[in-house]
Amino acid sequence: MTHRSFDFLTTLPSTFDDGHALRKFWRSSRRFFAFIILSLAATVSALARKLSGANHASLYRPYMWYCRNIHRFTGIRVTVEGELPDHASVLVANHRTYIDAVMVPSPHPLVFVAKAEVKRWPIIGWGGNAIRTIWVKRSSAESRKATRVEVRKRIEDDLSIIIFPEGTTHRGPDLLEYKMGMFKMCADGGFPICPIAMEYRHQDVSWVSDSKFIPHAFKVFGHRYIDVSVRFGEVQYGDDPVELRQRLRDWTAKNCLEMRANFDAQVQGGQGH
Repeated sequence: MTHRSFDFLTTLPSTFDDGHALRKFWRSSRRFFAFIILSLAATVSALARKLSGANHASLYRPYMWYCRNIHRFTGIRVTVEGELPDHASVLVANHRTYIDAVMVPSPHPLVFVAKAEVKRWPIIGWGGNAIRTIWVKRSSAESRKATRVEVRKRIEDDLSIIIFPEGTTHRGPDLLEYKMGMFKMCADGGFPICPIAMEYRHQDVSWVSDSKFIPHAFKVFGHRYIDVSVRFGEVQYGDDPVELRQRLRDWTAKNCLEMRANFDAQVQGGQGH
């Protein structure tokens, strides 16, 4: 199920015009300020709860509040198909940009697995620590092994896990290869996996190559809306990690291409602004 407090769409909204440069600059400035304030507020709330010894369900509430308000104040419009599981699962998604992190408001408390470099980022890294993100240094076999152990522990504690098995962001609409580690763990443990596919109307939302965060975010927030299609697949199981990885990647790749085609068809069809 998707969360009842989010205003998700069920059909793609119309295309739109971003307006002139001055309007885009003002929109970017206003939204970037909102992003900073909301990020700080959610981080402080989560850290305060963590220091007071709160359980993960309590730590998860500031994240949900953050997702809901980031959508509202930065013009994010999400078209959703399918439902997230309401029990502990491994959520596996393709990775386009940092905004992906607010696209999966699971009704069941979840924990992120993220690259260790993000841990050092101001605000975002602090917030990640507050909600018990599992940090992995992908170049280190020891770190990857420790991450798998920690992921298994969190699942056994009845928490969902979200991972981006491409290991980095990618413009798309195709996918990078999925890393094997988590699929082996899921196959060995018999854990349920929910595949997730995400695609944005504007491909410049993707954060790739050597783009700096602030200039990129400022550009993204200049769009009148940030439209994204999200599809949640059926929960799946498998005891063969190679087959499991390929099955989930194939499903995600197929759905990303379909969602890209749907966005492109709106432009080619000349749908009104």
